[in-house]
Amino acid sequence: MKRQQLLDTALALFVANGVQATSTASIAREAGVATGTLFHHFASKQALVDVLYLEAKQDLAQALSSPPDATALPEQLRQLWERALAWATSHPCQLKLMLQLSHDPAYPISRHQDLMLTTMGFIGNKVEQAQQQGLLAPLPMPLVLNFFRQHFLSTAQLFIEQPELARQAQYRQGAFHILWQGLQPIPQGTAAATR
Repeated sequence: MKRQQLLDTALALFVANGVQATSTASIAREAGVATGTLFHHFASKQALVDVLYLEAKQDLAQALSSPPDATALPEQLRQLWERALAWATSHPCQLKLMLQLSHDPAYPISRHQDLMLTTMGFIGNKVEQAQQQGLLAPLPMPLVLNFFRQHFLSTAQLFIEQPELARQAQYRQGAFHILWQGLQPIPQGTAAATR
């Protein structure tokens, strides 16, 4: 009970004030517990942040885990994308924490990618299938995952800040179109012309 209370309070304060500007003392005070109680549950503020971030990733993974309805791979990826954005708009605090941590020096890109692969490895599998079928360019997976993550975060932030856009099909479909087009195979002859 107290652990969850601390997590909920920390998330609210991190979103309102920023992770760096929020002290463990302020989290404990706002949660109505002693600072020692916080440290009983979490060894440090960073440990608390790590738990919140992992929970957000697992929650997002859960929202994406049911198999897509479509059999065509592009449509499966589109459905996963739509589910991810629906999760983000219904979990704005968790999304805002993800946005903060995307620029936190304690979370290098490799750490974000490791967490993504650990919690949502099925996305990497779908991308590899699409690459093998020639639907997507055979780009290195770290590059692809970084593009996915950044495009998801920026689109979700736009939809959270301007919810009327999230309700418009042209914005939802357009966001996926940008993602899909950005990963398309380079037509023969184009690569030489751009060198």
